[in-house]
Amino acid sequence: MDRDLGVTEAVRRTVPEWTVSLFDVIALLGDEYLVVAVLLGIATAEAVRSVRRGADRPLSRRTGFVLAIVLGGLALTLVLKSAFGFSRPPESMQAIPREGEGFPSGHTMAATILWGALALWSTTSTRRRRLLGAAILVGLVGLSRLVIGVHYFVDIVASVGFGATYLLAAEAALDGDPERAFAVAVALGGLALFVTGGATDGLLAFAGCAGGAVGWWTLNRPAVRNLWAGLAQ
Repeated sequence: MDRDLGVTEAVRRTVPEWTVSLFDVIALLGDEYLVVAVLLGIATAEAVRSVRRGADRPLSRRTGFVLAIVLGGLALTLVLKSAFGFSRPPESMQAIPREGEGFPSGHTMAATILWGALALWSTTSTRRRRLLGAAILVGLVGLSRLVIGVHYFVDIVASVGFGATYLLAAEAALDGDPERAFAVAVALGGLALFVTGGATDGLLAFAGCAGGAVGWWTLNRPAVRNLWAGLAQ
């Protein structure tokens, strides 16, 4: 199957070479390490705010749900990349050589899941504006992968589809319940560990999902919540 439809080659011919470095930076909006850093930043900021407000818990259930959904989504991305195992475009087409599987685009799917989750479950501004902002960011990440020449057009479209379907399924099936969301995340992390044969990426995915679940469980123990409430007074 032609996964490009001539798009990647056309983009590579059309876009000036000086933009490659710029788009390589833009692609960081979907980098898995930046995604994790954003999650840690959100959790830290909310914990600080909860102390100032005198809340009885460091993280709200809404935030816990988002953390679980995004961690599970990263694991799902790895599962799909390992399961399909499709190659990237040839090195002659790549402006910045990359190794590994090419379908789906990990950066694009991670961006869809992170920014899409924040758009769906954040309370800042309006839902419509949040979704528009997320769509712009995801579009830029997807375009960056074409400009750099490390993915085909179908890879990008499928990645957005996979990510959006995952988020909508989570919204419909999990009803904002962080405990259920973390259970799904751990299952996806375990699956990632299995399909990668215990490779480093699989270990990190499982550790992230399991660690997040254990952290959430610990923070919600009565003793920990009582201690937190005392600190917040």
